[in-house]
Amino acid sequence: AFALTGCRIFTGEEFLEDHAVVIEGGRIRAVLPRTGLPDMDMRDLGGGLLAPGFIDVQVNGGGGALLNDNPTVDTVRTIAAAHRRFGTVGMLPTVITDAPGIIRQAVDSVAQAMAEKVPGVLGIHIEGPFLDVARKGAHVARFIRDMEQGDVEELSGFASRLPVMLTLAPNRVTPDMVRALSVSYTH
Repeated sequence: AFALTGCRIFTGEEFLEDHAVVIEGGRIRAVLPRTGLPDMDMRDLGGGLLAPGFIDVQVNGGGGALLNDNPTVDTVRTIAAAHRRFGTVGMLPTVITDAPGIIRQAVDSVAQAMAEKVPGVLGIHIEGPFLDVARKGAHVARFIRDMEQGDVEELSGFASRLPVMLTLAPNRVTPDMVRALSVSYTH
């Protein structure tokens, strides 16, 4: 265990002066007045503000890199590092509607980044290709399509390797497909 001291602390609800954040086992265990700390390693941050980090569930790119353009572990690493500089401590790199091979490469790269413990990478967000063409936004229409049984199996396989958030339109899937995906995503 150790304590982070020498900074102003924002708990998410209030600002605290002369307090410390006690870290044990990689987790915050307590926020205590500095005068009441047990004997432990003190790490003085030398001023500034210590605050909770952000979690972003849709991160298409960062640091000059886009996951769709170059679905590699280096791209995931670049994106994560760029967002971390601004307080994002957890994120889902996001691949949008594209060719099936690009989506598979993105999944493989994010899974590998997680295996390599790239800081902040929590899983992947697959946005599409099962969207409504009338509401496609920036998505390329030629890749938008209905979900088929093979897609359910492939997505279930992805979800067995890493956490997956999937954005889809209800008019592109059947209720049975959603139920099947819900089961595979919760295990």
